[in-house]
Amino acid sequence: MKAELTIIPQISIHPSQVNFYYQYHWDPCRPNRSDNSDEYFAFVNEDGTLYEYKEKKHQHLLDSTRTANGRISKTAKRKMNKAVDYLLLMANEKTGHSRFSGRFFKFKIAFITLTLPSKQKHDDREIINKCLNQFLIEIKKYYHVKNYVWRAEKQAQGNIHFHILIDRFIPYQELRDRWNRIIEKLEYVSNYRKNQMEWHKNGFRVREELLKTWPEEKQKKAYTAGAKSHWNSPNTTDIHSIKKIHNIKKYISKYMTKPPEPDKEKNSENSEETIQTGRVWGCNREISNPKGAQTDVDNQLQIELERLQNDPEIHNYQDEYFSCFYIAASDLHKKGLDNLFKLFSAYMFETFGHPMQTTIPVAQAPQAGSQGQR
Repeated sequence: MKAELTIIPQISIHPSQVNFYYQYHWDPCRPNRSDNSDEYFAFVNEDGTLYEYKEKKHQHLLDSTRTANGRISKTAKRKMNKAVDYLLLMANEKTGHSRFSGRFFKFKIAFITLTLPSKQKHDDREIINKCLNQFLIEIKKYYHVKNYVWRAEKQAQGNIHFHILIDRFIPYQELRDRWNRIIEKLEYVSNYRKNQMEWHKNGFRVREELLKTWPEEKQKKAYTAGAKSHWNSPNTTDIHSIKKIHNIKKYISKYMTKPPEPDKEKNSENSEETIQTGRVWGCNREISNPKGAQTDVDNQLQIELERLQNDPEIHNYQDEYFSCFYIAASDLHKKGLDNLFKLFSAYMFETFGHPMQTTIPVAQAPQAGSQGQR
């Protein structure tokens, strides 16, 4: 009897898209074991002679170092965007307080930048393992940060720095003190203090090369503050709430997944300092690879999928085996696609304990994650 395999139509729902996998049939067969055979190549030399050689098929994959060098691959970019999607969806609106103005403000997420105050002396991996990881552990413990996404980048001078998206707001001075204490394990604050004391040993001394972006008046102000703290509190952090950008997801995704600057990739005598090593991004485990709400497609879901496909306002991508409909989960309810919305609401509550803002009772939602095969 000839074997056949049938894939049952399924859907998966995420915060910003609905994926529909079609029914498909095929006959399983033995894999072609000749794929690893040798390949022959021929080139004509400048003198007109023919040069031939052979190499293993897919040798370029075997020779690959699989190092990112600061770049975000397409697969990693999709995973990062998905993690940002879930972080934004589960970030509830909170109230923050500005110590400068004394005013309270509303926000959902905060954006942190962490830098090194002196020349980097350690491998990127060591800084990530010993400093960034400890920082993430501490903000989860002391500030109840639940979800976060981070991105590592190289600055122009070769130092690594980190951008972190979190669902809490941390007072800037507490943030700076914590990060400076952590990086002092590798003596970056001590080195900063030595450099500043040497540069300003005869009093304030302006840095001419920085005048275009750092006026002398601001340099004097920074010198006064630094001398007052005995150069023990360098400005290594920045934090601000993101509340005024209309399309937060588009802004964050573009910023977090941007490629390295072109001038950083040029060969130079300092090129080894600007090549990034180690991981380039990460997030907490819960949102690292969420599966989304998954189930087989019944008649009711098929009707709503057809409505999605026929809606001119919804952008979609059609493939031979699947379709993607780009729509926010909250808009599913607005467009009357209640079965899809209930399914996703149940998944968010069962998986993350996050209730979706809706008038539809979650208890009436169908069960997510059926036993169908895809």
